[in-house]
Amino acid sequence: MTKQLVNCQVDMSNTSEFLFAHVDLDGVQVGPGDQVLVHDPITEISFGEVLSYQRTATVSKASLLSRAWVYLTARLELTMLYEVSFSTTRFSKSKHYPRAKPYKAITPITLHEGVKA
Repeated sequence: MTKQLVNCQVDMSNTSEFLFAHVDLDGVQVGPGDQVLVHDPITEISFGEVLSYQRTATVSKASLLSRAWVYLTARLELTMLYEVSFSTTRFSKSKHYPRAKPYKAITPITLHEGVKA
């Protein structure tokens, strides 16, 4: 891994409309497997506050093999999101879904006169 020290702009917001923290690196593109470490970050922000400040960051570039591995596994892990739903039905066979229907009384069936099944 190659490492380089770069300047960055950190934008943070904790309001009723937005909750985010963004880091814009100066002149560096990051890709799959790359790591960014912001030096001396502000980790707590009060509600209703919006911050923007300058820091330095260390960018560690991933090797070609590591980049390919992260790219491939990230594509496979994306399929985990397909089952996210707010409905009561689940399409996966791993759990006992859909849930059992409420019990209904069974009415007897008459096959012949006087014989009940």
